[in-house]
Amino acid sequence: MKLTSWGNYPVIDAKIDYFESIDTLEKFIISKQKFIPYGNGRSYGDQALYENVLVTKKYNYITHFDEKKGIMTCQCGVTLEEILDVIVPKGWFLPVTPGTKYITIGGAIASDVHGKNHHKDGTFCEYVLSFDIMLPNGNVITCSPKRNADLFNATCGGNGLTGIIVKATFSLKKIETAYIKQKTIKAKNVDELIHRLQENEH
Repeated sequence: MKLTSWGNYPVIDAKIDYFESIDTLEKFIISKQKFIPYGNGRSYGDQALYENVLVTKKYNYITHFDEKKGIMTCQCGVTLEEILDVIVPKGWFLPVTPGTKYITIGGAIASDVHGKNHHKDGTFCEYVLSFDIMLPNGNVITCSPKRNADLFNATCGGNGLTGIIVKATFSLKKIETAYIKQKTIKAKNVDELIHRLQENEH
């Protein structure tokens, strides 16, 4: 099958497999020597392209949503779009979002995505409380900033090379409305632009 990423280059021939259960995933991992996990194909580059690809997007259930505390747990194939559809009507939003909502939660962690608020709020993984990851031997372990921290840090931004993120728990941001209040400020030149940015930093 032909496979590519968001940039549509390169286009490669790949053997594609899916999984919908932990047992299926374990059997696949043990039987395959070389493969790369693939979420929803929205990476800018070619890091998720390989001759053997394991697509995660069929493992896609939201398993827990604490509406009072703003904490969600979901499987790795759930997209940000699917999460937003659930949390926004309840008054919550993702603390960090990239330029597209069509990425999986596993991909968001594996790429440690960031958005336009990067300078202020950091990257997505700063809001990940924990995740379960399946290692090459089929064992599933839980990682967090304090538990198996080395593996946690290596997986955040690790492009899927440490194992398969099975599910993740992350915190949300409280919002009052789904609408954005916008203020447009015009500047005559670069000096004035910088001055206006500093004036309106908050």
